[in-house]
Amino acid sequence: MPEAARFSASSGTESDPECPMESESAIESNRRRRKKEKKEKKSKRHDKSRRRKAQMDESEQSEDDIDPPKLKKSRSGVKQNGHTREESPENAKLSSLNSKSSHKKRHSNSSETSSGDGDSEPDQEMTEEQKEGAFSNFSISKGTVQLLQARGVTYLFPVQVKTFNPVYSGKDVIAQARTGTGKTFSFAIPLIEKLQGDSQERRRGRSPKVLVLCPTRELANQVAKDFKDITKKLTVACFYGGTPYNGQIDLMRSGIDILVGTPGRIKDHLQNGKLDLTKVKHVVLDEVDQMLDMGFAEQVEDILRVAYKKDSEDNPQTLLFSATCPHWVYDVAKKYMKSRYEQIDLIGKRTQKAATTVEHLAIECHWSQRAAVIGDVIQVYSGSYGRTIVFCETKKEANELALNASIKQDCQSLHGDIPQKQREITLKGFRNGTFKVLVATNVAARGLDIPEVDLVVQSSPPKDVESYIHRSGRTGRAGRTGICICFYQRKEEHQLRYVEQKAGITFKRVGVPTATDIIKASSKDAIRCLDSVPQTAIEYFKESARFLIEEKGPVNALAAALAHISGATSIEQRSLLNSDAGFVTMILTCSEEINNMSYAWRKLRELLGDDVDRKVNRMCFLKGKMGVCFDIPAADQKEIEAKWEDSKQWRLCVATELPELVESQRGGGGGGGGNGRSFSSSRNGRRGGSGRNRFRSRGQKRSFDRAFDR
Repeated sequence: MPEAARFSASSGTESDPECPMESESAIESNRRRRKKEKKEKKSKRHDKSRRRKAQMDESEQSEDDIDPPKLKKSRSGVKQNGHTREESPENAKLSSLNSKSSHKKRHSNSSETSSGDGDSEPDQEMTEEQKEGAFSNFSISKGTVQLLQARGVTYLFPVQVKTFNPVYSGKDVIAQARTGTGKTFSFAIPLIEKLQGDSQERRRGRSPKVLVLCPTRELANQVAKDFKDITKKLTVACFYGGTPYNGQIDLMRSGIDILVGTPGRIKDHLQNGKLDLTKVKHVVLDEVDQMLDMGFAEQVEDILRVAYKKDSEDNPQTLLFSATCPHWVYDVAKKYMKSRYEQIDLIGKRTQKAATTVEHLAIECHWSQRAAVIGDVIQVYSGSYGRTIVFCETKKEANELALNASIKQDCQSLHGDIPQKQREITLKGFRNGTFKVLVATNVAARGLDIPEVDLVVQSSPPKDVESYIHRSGRTGRAGRTGICICFYQRKEEHQLRYVEQKAGITFKRVGVPTATDIIKASSKDAIRCLDSVPQTAIEYFKESARFLIEEKGPVNALAAALAHISGATSIEQRSLLNSDAGFVTMILTCSEEINNMSYAWRKLRELLGDDVDRKVNRMCFLKGKMGVCFDIPAADQKEIEAKWEDSKQWRLCVATELPELVESQRGGGGGGGGNGRSFSSSRNGRRGGSGRNRFRSRGQKRSFDRAFDR
């Protein structure tokens, strides 16, 4: 036998050809030993890299088998809705090391940014909110966690953190939190975990254990979907008007665990003897202030009377949620709640009650100009590719505005007179981006979670502050920012101030979009539109393009094409003071404080002539009284600019945005015409407005007394 064959290739020891089993055993033993040594060596390298991570560089990273491009792609791939899903401990550790290494490349002082043990690195990247809301802190099953992650939820939001344990432990809860903060999951997650933990058999025809009442059909549909998204073991049903009875009766025959619905349809089923609520263990009133309001109070009482007994501690667990809980809600709610209940308020009395991620603007505009100005506002603040909700006070107004040609984007209306099937189609189309502008009444004001709404427009100040808070909360949800613009007339200034006071916000008064603003916004949309044109279509128009370039020149030809695409072929000048068409707002500044407005008038007459009285309208002081602001007819702009000459003391210019005015003159720019010299503050309306609101509150109280204390 050749000599080489007598030695093992791996160990170098002599092999006995007569004992093959012994030879194979030795080879296997050596293989295991080498594998163990290699594993220990690799483990030592990892330990060494963790101890010396402050001095870690590119070479050490490659030695530890870290692939930065791959990890970077993996980390970005798990982000959803602004939150990062959970990673395996190994990937999280490697991602942390990779992140820290790139951090050192950007900063020279690496020792200050890399302290502590490597194992704790992922925790340092998490915010306090994420740490507090980690799923591991709560009794949430693995299956529910996976379903929540599929929805893009990787940790509980603050309101969910505060309410989980009280709801899960069976306490009565009344909770108030800002719109868009995740109130639905606040009661959905713990209730689902509680029911899934119950080993009771899911028999056919079982009556619901959870009853959730909502004020609108759209909200009921959304809440039911949220429940369905995070449980596969429980049956969730949604009952509301405008839909057939037969399908709902079939569901009751099969058995329901969680029932979501509007009071009207739930009450119908109770009266017909089809629905059994005697075994309900958990009752949720979503948007509780509206559920206990005059329109629903009697229906809610008729429904809950079936499951509740007077002054009994064995009544169902009662959970009340809303973004607005006036003091009367607490008084009325005690009728259904046990003597010991949990009160959770994430807003408080002294803080802003509206969403903090929303910018609140106000535009003064006469009702006759409102449709045209709303069209310009949508174009500038949202554009053709953003989503906008316009709230109107009446169904008639919503229909008229949705059909108005001033709104160039695709637009549809949503209100109570529209058949239920069409309402669902409309809402689905808006969510999916089929059209970009939704004109709605209050049916879309509460609870609806429509993603990426950039702008909310309120055609007038709502009659109650709660409506404003809920409407403005349709934008700026789940950490996004948004804009809410409220239109008002001069006579509605007092109502706007009342909203400011009660909602804890400050409106920034702005003028209507200027011609320059509209052109810029239209140009951006037109350019973005060009990006969507396929190359194959471009080929067909090249000959026409060459002809236009030869005839008009390249810049003029393209500019004309962009103007036509955007629809901004004719733009009307508007007053920044009150949105009247055909006016330009001018600013006259002075180097010293003006105590009397006649001083400014004297200077204008001196340079522009005595006929300036008929040209200047709505004159008012700038904040600080270092000048005045006024409107002139757009047709007279060039003539006035030609006659005027600036001096060291006086300067005249066209206003590009609404300047800050003297506070006492807010709202004085309303109405058309007049020389504006008697621009004194008329605030008597505020007293009337407060009285009207006080009367409304007393009227509410009387209705509540009739509904609940019969």
